[in-house]
Amino acid sequence: MPEVAETMSQRKIAGCNAVVFCIFWLVVLLAGADKPPPPGFLWIVLTVAVCSVVVYWRTPTYLGWHRTRRPGRYWRVVLDGFSAGLFVALPLALKGSGEPSSGRDAADFAIWFVVVGLVGSFNSLALFLINRIVFK
Repeated sequence: MPEVAETMSQRKIAGCNAVVFCIFWLVVLLAGADKPPPPGFLWIVLTVAVCSVVVYWRTPTYLGWHRTRRPGRYWRVVLDGFSAGLFVALPLALKGSGEPSSGRDAADFAIWFVVVGLVGSFNSLALFLINRIVFK
């Protein structure tokens, strides 16, 4: 029976993580958007919602790594976040800027993927460390 209680607790923690993640990023992205946000902003909202589901899905794994003190857990969390960032960056890069006359070269794509990958790494590491501090 303790496993069921622990699983429920992990679900609540994961839910809180996902909600806070979603609200945080929506506020940050709305702060940088035009007022009112353009119709294309809905794609950003959808992306944040999908990322929040991934946060909900991965949080129990990160809690388990913290509890078992899995070796290499920090690097694994950073690589998970970087991979998630690359996954998010790909469709946004393929979509284009909407301006047909603007061309992009390989350096623009490389910068985009590195920046979004690093943001993903920082997000996953921040979630891991915050959960570590709060639930120690």
